[in-house]
Amino acid sequence: MQSVKNSLWGGLLTAPPVALAFRSTQMNNCRVIAMTVALVLTLGQFPAHAAEKSRYMGGEVTLKTAPNGAVVNAEVLEVNSKILYLKPTTEKVADGVWCIGGYSLANTTVIEGDGGLIVYDTGDTKEEAEHVREAIKKISDKPVKVIIYSHSHYALGGGALVDNPDDVLVIGHPKLNETVQSSLQGGGAPSAIPEVGPIMSARTMTQFNNFVPNKGPDASLAGKLEIGKPIAFLPANRTVKDGETLDVLGLKMQFFTKYTSDDHNLTVWIPEKGVVLNNFFWPGTPNIYTLRGGVYRDPLIWRDGLKVIRDLQPEVLLNTHTRAIVGKDEVRRRLTGYMDQISLTYDQTLRGILAGRSLGDLRDVVYIPPHLKEIPENAQVYGETVHFPEAIYQYVIGWFDGDVTKLFRVPPREEAQRLVELMGGKAKVVAAARAALDAKEYAWGTQLVQYVYLLDPRDKESRQLKADLLRQMAYRTTGSIARAFLLSEALALEGKVTISLLVPPTPEVIAGSPDTFVDFFRVRIDPKKAQNTDKVVQFVFTDKENKAVGLHVRRGVVEYVPVPADYYKQPDYVLQLDSEPWAALYLGSTDLQKAVAAGKVKLAKGDPKELAGVFDLFDKFDPNRNYKIPPLEE
Repeated sequence: MQSVKNSLWGGLLTAPPVALAFRSTQMNNCRVIAMTVALVLTLGQFPAHAAEKSRYMGGEVTLKTAPNGAVVNAEVLEVNSKILYLKPTTEKVADGVWCIGGYSLANTTVIEGDGGLIVYDTGDTKEEAEHVREAIKKISDKPVKVIIYSHSHYALGGGALVDNPDDVLVIGHPKLNETVQSSLQGGGAPSAIPEVGPIMSARTMTQFNNFVPNKGPDASLAGKLEIGKPIAFLPANRTVKDGETLDVLGLKMQFFTKYTSDDHNLTVWIPEKGVVLNNFFWPGTPNIYTLRGGVYRDPLIWRDGLKVIRDLQPEVLLNTHTRAIVGKDEVRRRLTGYMDQISLTYDQTLRGILAGRSLGDLRDVVYIPPHLKEIPENAQVYGETVHFPEAIYQYVIGWFDGDVTKLFRVPPREEAQRLVELMGGKAKVVAAARAALDAKEYAWGTQLVQYVYLLDPRDKESRQLKADLLRQMAYRTTGSIARAFLLSEALALEGKVTISLLVPPTPEVIAGSPDTFVDFFRVRIDPKKAQNTDKVVQFVFTDKENKAVGLHVRRGVVEYVPVPADYYKQPDYVLQLDSEPWAALYLGSTDLQKAVAAGKVKLAKGDPKELAGVFDLFDKFDPNRNYKIPPLEE
């Protein structure tokens, strides 16, 4: 109270009545201050909801075996049958409208129009689309005349659905073609910054079960997205604006493009059928953050995209991934519950931030009321809410959560070395981690064994123990994404699979736009090696009408030069080459000296040995060392 007495409040509390009359302005200010402090005090007492014991720290979990042998949390088997097409299925949902599911990660909607069929989403590979085409033949013998893409992720199979691509109307979001091209240039997966696309693509392969078996205890329960398989992409030849209406094969369709979920979405409303086609309503709680990585997914924008759909009052809700919902009241109930789950997650995260919660403390801040859990699509069988608050925090505030001890931390390996020594050495840490495994405290066990693993990633004992812990966590999680990451790493630690660190773009993609990849090459520079180098390298691509671009290596920094003729510094080296050998250089399948010796690269200016030295300043992609988890033996 001493501090209060010495404050403005203290003076007011001890002032005589007459003096108070002259302090009305101060009183008004105090009311504002009092309300603010009351708010802070209330938020500062933010209660931790009575959470059940974590399933990763000894909490009770019922495990079951799926038909493919996967050991899994029983909740997953119960929910998946309600929200997913678990086997190839064609469901008629309205007159002339069918939903085809179970052939890929995405559903395909088929709509009968005048003289042909309209298809919404095509699968992500040529092979997937070929399976869908066989299913379409069982519906109608009419040709596919119109393709509509919900977003860029499942737009790569269109060419396999039609005989004459030039005779097909392909409708997409204004950013559809650009986004697909960027994804392909990054290795196949979406990336806001295409230079890092190869690591995003590798993480995408992990998330979508490319490293887990199809059968057995470690099998996946979700589909695979196989990056690198042949595609049959048909670019959109008709983009639409938000709210635009078109007559499509005799059907009035209205298009909505304003809002996003995980991508630029195209929602379609067909009033005559009472049908909405969309990529906002998913089979699983809205995945506000994806473990593979991605740009911030604004929960409010996602929610508002759902609101547009709800306010159309559709009779049938057709979705990119989840089962069709039929019946106006049921559609409204599900949509509202799904929207509320997003609002709850976002608002409760902000509430936790205002209460001063740290990044780690925010993980468990969201309490989900029972009525929201009754919405099947809110089940945490894809992403999990525990992973969302930190993503929101980092977008709102950034990585620094106010804990000043994090400002200048020792590097992870040094931290591990010091802690292992402090805990009495490797044997004691391993023993403690093994005890955690026996006690079903898997999360704690993984944290302990990670210290030992960092000191020697090839140590067989710590690798196997870590794998055992991760596997048990994977069996208990409900989220298919977390399961895929946990099991993939467990298998890699055991030497059963190799998880790629990078998935680079194909030679064909690089050769299609060689100047783009000259630009991307700049980020590979080693500034320490290059700190005394000041050279300009010009590339002339003879198969691209002698298009010239350049790189200026300027003392540890590289500037991309799109028009060398206009640049202030003349080139020191001029390479003449086709796009194909540049792709080989970029991917590390050859080096400059070999390419010059083979006649694939002609040096029109400069010394070849000096130029080879300049190329040596850049990191080289080595396919033999392209792994996230090192092999057990070199």
